[in-house]
Amino acid sequence: MRTLASVTRVVAAFSFATGISLTVGIAAAGAQTPAHATIHVAARDSSGAPVTGAELTVTRGLRDVLAHGTTDSAGNAQLVVTGLSEQTDLEVVMRKIGYARGDQFFTAEPHDLVAITITVPAPKSSTLAAVKVTARADPKWKSYHLSADDIANADMPLSDGWDVIKRLAPDMLTSRGGCATGAQEVWVNGRRIRLPLPPIGMAAARARVGVPFRARFSYVPVSVLSDIAPEHIEEITYHDCFDTSMAAVGSDNAIFVTLKPGVAYVQDVGSFVLDSVGTRSGAP
Repeated sequence: MRTLASVTRVVAAFSFATGISLTVGIAAAGAQTPAHATIHVAARDSSGAPVTGAELTVTRGLRDVLAHGTTDSAGNAQLVVTGLSEQTDLEVVMRKIGYARGDQFFTAEPHDLVAITITVPAPKSSTLAAVKVTARADPKWKSYHLSADDIANADMPLSDGWDVIKRLAPDMLTSRGGCATGAQEVWVNGRRIRLPLPPIGMAAARARVGVPFRARFSYVPVSVLSDIAPEHIEEITYHDCFDTSMAAVGSDNAIFVTLKPGVAYVQDVGSFVLDSVGTRSGAP
């Protein structure tokens, strides 16, 4: 007959063995590879030719680099993004000398397989032109224009599109040509945004922090640009009161914003990444 003491020893031995088993299981689980997403990138120019040897970078936000890669002889590359715990907005940037910068926003989840195609303009002929074009070296152009690289290379924190304007291009709010009107209108992806909800409370007060003393602007660009993430911006240009090149209502004293591929804007909602960009499938 088994005594109480022997039963106790059996239970203790079982508990000890089970504890070891659980500990080993937990350690094994902790040693598993972190969740990752695999990104297949195809880089092409507008003629359909592959862009070979292009540098690819996957980022989260403006400066959080998650993966690097280079396209092969077919213009393709496979990048692995680790450490994802939930659906995340990511951007892949393509750079190669002789080609325009290429951008594509997309969303990815742990274990996703995402196929992305980046298309950039075909390179122009390598023959040097007889006349050197210097228009973009003009001080007014520099004051009235910002690119994605200008924003990404800024050595200061930028929380939204309005931050981008007042910190990196304050001349858009004061006008180099002597306009007293400043920025009154805003266009996003070729569409004039009219009568957005005005900023109130702390948002309205914060909008004026760091603005040049001579700045002139309406609430419209403040409201719209405050709802656009800086990493979503491909380009910003400004047309002052003397610029009638567009010959459209609301096209002077106006800020024009172009968003990167894969990004949309909805009035009074803001900019966001389209979930339908690319081809996604869950890894087995």
